[in-house]
Amino acid sequence: MAALLKKRALAEYNKSFQDSPPAKKLHLVKKPLIGSSAAAFVGLLEKCKSSEEALQLLLRISDCLQFQESDVEEAIKKLSEHFQSEEESVVRVKILWLFCDIGIECPGANLNSLIEETIHLIKNETSHKVIAQGIATLLKLGTKLSDDKILMMRLVNVAKDNLKDTSHSVKCRCLQLISELYPIYPESDRTQEMTTEADAIVKLLGDYSNAEDARVRCEAFQSLLTLHERGQTLNVSLYEHVCESLSDDYEIVREVALKLLWLLGNKYPENSITLPDGETTIRMADDAFIRICSAVNDLCMQVRALACSLLGSTRAVSDRFLLQTLDKQLMSNMKKKRTAHERGAELVRSGAWASGRRWADDAPGQLVEQESVQLLPGGAAGAFVHGLEDELMEVRTAAVEAVCQLSMENPIFATTSLDFLVDMFNDEIEDVRVRAIDSLTKISHHIILREDQLEIILGALEDFSMDVREGLHRILGSCTVASKTCLEMCIDKILENLKRYPQDKRSTFRCVQRMGSSHASLVLPLTTRLLAVHPFFDMPEPDVEDPAYMCILILVLNAAQHCTTMLPLFEEHTIKHYTYLRDTMPHLVPHLPIGESQFSRTERSETAMDDSAVRRFFDTVLQHIDNVTLSANVRLKMLRSAEEQLNKLSEVEPMFSGAAIFTALFARCVLALHDALLAATGPPAHALTQLTTDCLRLQHQFSSVTEQESACVGQLALRVAAARLCAPDGVTTTSPSTSSMTAAAALTHHAEMLDRLLASAGVEPDAFTIAVFQQLSASGDHKPAALARALMPLLLAAPLPTIPKPNLKIRMCTASILEPGKDNDTVVRFSAGLVAGVALEAEVVRVREPGALRVRVAYPDRRVHALVPPRDHLRTLDHLDNNDDGTQNVRLLTKVLISHGVWTEPCGVDISICLAVEETSGREPASLVELCRPVRVTVAPKPIKRGI
Repeated sequence: MAALLKKRALAEYNKSFQDSPPAKKLHLVKKPLIGSSAAAFVGLLEKCKSSEEALQLLLRISDCLQFQESDVEEAIKKLSEHFQSEEESVVRVKILWLFCDIGIECPGANLNSLIEETIHLIKNETSHKVIAQGIATLLKLGTKLSDDKILMMRLVNVAKDNLKDTSHSVKCRCLQLISELYPIYPESDRTQEMTTEADAIVKLLGDYSNAEDARVRCEAFQSLLTLHERGQTLNVSLYEHVCESLSDDYEIVREVALKLLWLLGNKYPENSITLPDGETTIRMADDAFIRICSAVNDLCMQVRALACSLLGSTRAVSDRFLLQTLDKQLMSNMKKKRTAHERGAELVRSGAWASGRRWADDAPGQLVEQESVQLLPGGAAGAFVHGLEDELMEVRTAAVEAVCQLSMENPIFATTSLDFLVDMFNDEIEDVRVRAIDSLTKISHHIILREDQLEIILGALEDFSMDVREGLHRILGSCTVASKTCLEMCIDKILENLKRYPQDKRSTFRCVQRMGSSHASLVLPLTTRLLAVHPFFDMPEPDVEDPAYMCILILVLNAAQHCTTMLPLFEEHTIKHYTYLRDTMPHLVPHLPIGESQFSRTERSETAMDDSAVRRFFDTVLQHIDNVTLSANVRLKMLRSAEEQLNKLSEVEPMFSGAAIFTALFARCVLALHDALLAATGPPAHALTQLTTDCLRLQHQFSSVTEQESACVGQLALRVAAARLCAPDGVTTTSPSTSSMTAAAALTHHAEMLDRLLASAGVEPDAFTIAVFQQLSASGDHKPAALARALMPLLLAAPLPTIPKPNLKIRMCTASILEPGKDNDTVVRFSAGLVAGVALEAEVVRVREPGALRVRVAYPDRRVHALVPPRDHLRTLDHLDNNDDGTQNVRLLTKVLISHGVWTEPCGVDISICLAVEETSGREPASLVELCRPVRVTVAPKPIKRGI
């Protein structure tokens, strides 16, 4: 600790001056371990008697790779000498590999000399493997010096010279080097010579797409794509050759050719392409789209999936070709049509004899080329139909996403593709069904559902998967239905499905809320039937706790918000139920001009106060707390009053509850620390435990906290850590048996963290923090007991910590457990020693790191387990807006595993959601910060029955 804090502590916080001569400064040099330096191994290369020994030695050099800066040049020289005398190609490859590693990882390496040496070594090389590794080394080393244009051109010329090699690996490496290292200038700085030279490079790479080896052809096309990504414009003349490569025998070539075809089609959409008949012309964007559609019938699954993905990202395609992808019938207008007069004139010119009964009745038919006959549909005809009906899940998923992307920008295509997306709800793979549901939700603003489509959607509501059912709820809530009959079908099916899956209650409530808001005119004629309103008879009052009746109320009340005509239809008990729902579920029921004329507490909180009013309230509460002229007792009384008022403000103003709770919690920590220090027997353990937990809450449970506020919290945490060290018997937050050494280590860790935080925030520390830093710097080798005796007077004499100014942007991370319910009376019975699973559903709002969430299980015998939920059990909340402070809203769906020995009677097990935070850098388990009140589950482990 002395070495870490002395520099900053003595420089900024020590105010004393000494006349004694300055202490001698020590220069610490890290001494290399004997036998681990790579330079020693390089010197042993000369003594190797065989290539195998040399290779083993090179492998040891590669493992340690620790060179002094002065030894790097000599090591490269010895490696180069051994390269020239080595006969085995594998050893020479390893030496060139080491050149690359030395240049990248060793700080004293000269990259230019390494590049020169590599070029010299592979100049007269005959082994293809060695040349390929040499080009790869030049590529990696050249990437580090990409700003040197002259050097890059030299490396490109070296790659050009080696392109004549017969090995495919050498050619691929050379093409890769040219594409990644060829200097590309901005268009404004290019001269005519630069443009001509760049076109020559593009032509060179394009020529190698005709190579015999498929790997070279693939790398040539990939190099063209790399050049384009770096800013080089590709010539449109490549298009015809790329089209020919779509029929290549190897799928790796067809795959990369598809990417290049899509690129050229999007870059030159309006260029004209002449079809093979020599007369018809077509836009390049349309022609590229048709050719990509043909790849949907490819034999390779990867090519088919890529083709579907590229179709979704293709733009500027004509509607007639786009719509043809959803129809398997061949297009009749793909070729130029001729009139009957033109066809007759052609028969006359043919000179064929006719009987006269019919014009040219015995004329010879037109010869048909064998290659022009297709047994399967080609082009754009039914491309998406084939993709959606593919046998492999990857292709169907890519096709669904492509249809969704195209539908979001084209309402006509969205309407046409609706039937196909709805049919995908019956897919055998759950992931495909979920993708289709999400896609239909995204394009819901373009479509209107008919009865036949609704039947398929509502039939999928019986799916066992919760993801599918909730996705269908989102669809029904966001789509528009065509008629009153459709809406009636939806309501009946939703209510029926709610009886089968009661756990979908919250998702169903959100669904009917959006359905009522978007279909007010259709809900109006159904109001009397839904609410069981009779013109002559008084119907029985429904149970407001019935989930089905709650769905109907939410639907009708949200529709009444946009259609006030149905308000007079409400009976007296309906209005009472509205008031109840408005108080219990204000986020689902809107405000209506019925019932009590006064606003409820929620409406007042939403409309009465604004930012300025809350800020004035904060200033009024905290205006005299930091007044140093007042006595400590008066300030403490004001702090207690401020804590009560801020807690009430957090209940009244949910929008500003984070800022209010943050300030109130800080005030409570100050009060609790003051009371603990004044205890007769020293700070009590339970008070310090609660203080440490509150400090962790201040540090980790709140977001949008400024660095200045974090500095105030850090200084308060430092005081708490010092109080833990001064406590009797060195009591800490973990257990009474924890030694004082742990408390001292925690204090040191807090001081290190606070030192960095104060430096980054630019905040001047208070008097106590300065004193602690000086004490730690001066007593780095002292025992914890001596440190505690020195800190206790400082703690007692220190003034009250400064309360940070109110920041209304602060938000608090909270959690709410939905299942199991608080009023759950079911007893979980299982055999003792075995495991029982309790379904848990919770919503966590504004969490910074979802991976830090834990499920805390507390047993009656004070045993506590922190369970880590799997990642796939955390899902994003879809009904809340995205947060602007970088936090996330997640939903936790998991099963809590409970196990224990035999109990004489059922007892409660508390389950809560916590946040795991690292308090210290030691080996102690992470501390837990509770985000909600625990829910109690009654458990009864039964003894195991012996015998039959």
